[in-house]
Amino acid sequence: MNNQCIAYVTDVEYSFPTILSALQARKSASRGTDVCVLMSERLENFDELRALLAASGVELADATDALRDSLGKLDSSHFQGRISVSTMAKLVLCEILPANYTQIIYLDGDTQIVSDLGKLENATVPEGRFFAARDYTAIQDFLNTGKDNHYFNAGVLKFHRNGWIGQEALALFAKNPEACEGKHDQGALNYVCGSSLILVSNRWNFPKQFLHLVNMSSLAIVHYMAHPKPWHGTFFPWTDRESQVYVDLRKAHPIYSALYRGISLDRKMLYKYRSMRARLEHAIERNGPHPRVQSLLVGDYAV
Repeated sequence: MNNQCIAYVTDVEYSFPTILSALQARKSASRGTDVCVLMSERLENFDELRALLAASGVELADATDALRDSLGKLDSSHFQGRISVSTMAKLVLCEILPANYTQIIYLDGDTQIVSDLGKLENATVPEGRFFAARDYTAIQDFLNTGKDNHYFNAGVLKFHRNGWIGQEALALFAKNPEACEGKHDQGALNYVCGSSLILVSNRWNFPKQFLHLVNMSSLAIVHYMAHPKPWHGTFFPWTDRESQVYVDLRKAHPIYSALYRGISLDRKMLYKYRSMRARLEHAIERNGPHPRVQSLLVGDYAV
């Protein structure tokens, strides 16, 4: 049995992009790493989708009851609109995943795997520690002020099952959500992490907001945090290539296509307008890779 897995947790709304990322992960990871997608909601065609994904080497599991048991006591008023309670699932993965997994890589569903994951897989996390990369807000601060901080993004994590701080973060959120500054799981993890954080290169969790500032070949995992999303179209700073993979997935099988959730024409036009404005601003300001952002990819990191 493998001791390492790449794990996703998704509700029905985000299942389509999550499946795309999981299929990419399966192609980019070694056979010694399992790829698992945990559903936090019931899915009508679950059995058909599970069989389809199994044929590609991705395991789909119904974690609805297990997550309800682990997260059911959270105040639902904190999860409105675009924020789902499933975002907290990374905190309790050790209770959900089989015990043989001691090295756990967690990925948000709005990620794309754009190169080999071997170095991340081969880097062993010690007990009580975890890997994470800087959040885009920390990168933005670095660009604006030159000051560095270690506020990390929780969309890509690798942690050892023993000593994972998820339960501590969950307890903090349940007792004092204000301390998390509206960042839910991410705020809680940053609050309680202490010395357990091992900062890794942003090549393993690169914010889409800065794609125009680096060479794409430097990256392994791109994180399309915040709106707009690439499955809804091509918007600066990404290209048609990053959007086309979702179009191809919709064409690959009717089950995948049925899981796709679109956006209104008005919202799409708004995103197009913002995209054109941002592209123009970038053309005026600078061209080519940004040395400070590039340095976050090639600095002195364990991974």
